[in-house]
Amino acid sequence: MARLAAFMFEVHQPRRIRPLSPRSLLERMRGGPRASYDAALDGEVLRRVASKCYLPALRILEEAARDGFRFSLSVSGIWLEQAESLGPELVGAARSAVGAGAELVAQPYYHGVSPLLGDLDEMEEQVRLQAGRVGAALGGRPAAAEATEMLYNDEIAASLARAGFGLVLTEGAERVLGWRSPNYLYRSPAGPAVLMRNYRLSDDVAFRFSDRSWDQYPLTADKYASWIAASPGDIVFIAMDIETFGEHHWRETGILEFLSALPRELEAAGVEAVGISEVPSRLSPAGEVSVPPWDTLSWADVEKDASAWAGSREQRMALALYEEVGAYARAVGGELLTHWRYLGVSDNFYYMSGKRGPSGEVHDYFSPYKDPLAAYTSYLHSLMSLYADVLRAYARDVGAHAWRLRTPRSMSFIARTPRGDVALRGLEDLRRCALECPSSIAEHLSRGDVQSWVRHVLLWDELAEELDSASGSGDPAGEAASLLARHR
Repeated sequence: MARLAAFMFEVHQPRRIRPLSPRSLLERMRGGPRASYDAALDGEVLRRVASKCYLPALRILEEAARDGFRFSLSVSGIWLEQAESLGPELVGAARSAVGAGAELVAQPYYHGVSPLLGDLDEMEEQVRLQAGRVGAALGGRPAAAEATEMLYNDEIAASLARAGFGLVLTEGAERVLGWRSPNYLYRSPAGPAVLMRNYRLSDDVAFRFSDRSWDQYPLTADKYASWIAASPGDIVFIAMDIETFGEHHWRETGILEFLSALPRELEAAGVEAVGISEVPSRLSPAGEVSVPPWDTLSWADVEKDASAWAGSREQRMALALYEEVGAYARAVGGELLTHWRYLGVSDNFYYMSGKRGPSGEVHDYFSPYKDPLAAYTSYLHSLMSLYADVLRAYARDVGAHAWRLRTPRSMSFIARTPRGDVALRGLEDLRRCALECPSSIAEHLSRGDVQSWVRHVLLWDELAEELDSASGSGDPAGEAASLLARHR
């Protein structure tokens, strides 16, 4: 039976996009990217949830931590930014909990869809950003990491390992585990240890606590502790939104009293609550868990996959366009890159879901829009408006920005070489290929392929014209490489 338990509470609020209307269009035209966000609604929600949930729950958890109860907080960067805007009390409550013994978990700073993009460099960068900024603000340093909403596959695990984390968190879904239990530590083929959420026990609190039709209602702390203690395995990993305590289940349900009593009842049941950072030193992996990219896990919906954000045609179209805009936004940098990252918050794609049944009800509960189509059209307008802003900035210094552009794979130049097809994602890739595979690049130049890519993807007309001239020389690939070197 399990004698260890690890608890993690997710702390996140999005920056919501204003519903599409003539007024929102006009104000976006006048105010730029900042006018896309519904700051009034964001502030209203944060103040309400701070009063009902964050402050009382964090105080209860701080007191429990001082008595030896160990738990972790996974805090998004945009939650921290909004909390700071309210004044010192809310951030102070989180900092006090960390000071009392709570651990931090790393996640992408913007709680965005970066784990679903073709290139995971953006996710790695955001995880490092969150670990630094949130860690500095709250006084801790994460020792474990999760991708947004516990999205997970072997490539994500490898990416989080490159970001410096030896322990990765995800969902304990049966389709991956098969006959095995989530109540053990596992290892990814990519190297890091993997701790998997026991979703049944987690959801008993997160979703069923106040459900009077549930055959286990009411759920008391002693009953719940006994369930954890009776679970087979080494460790039970419980994870849920911190909004469970006072927002999703109101104070009147007794949820805060449950939270307050749980540490004592766990101790009485012989269960030790440990910090997530302790798990790799306390346990040895029971085996390997391999999850290919086409079977990505998450903790969302009954499917436990990526369909909460990429299950519909509209969601996939929005994701593809978001990734396209991101190539130019990353090349330009600055405030426009920040706004692109805000638009990537996973909630924006979650609101577009057209699912029915229990999962659809949860999507609708969180959405500020009247329906998924309104979420999609509002998002698309904001993204296209930002795209125009980004391209204007890109065009002002195309020679500098084009060298920083790394295209998504869908926009890469595919060079036919003796070694096979090679995806060239930027000018440095092109220059290197011209030196290493001159006959291939010469052929592409003779057909105008390279020039077309430079003109229509890199948006550098002058360079395309110079490459046209190089294509007629005795050594077109060598001339192209020299030309690119001169422009660097």
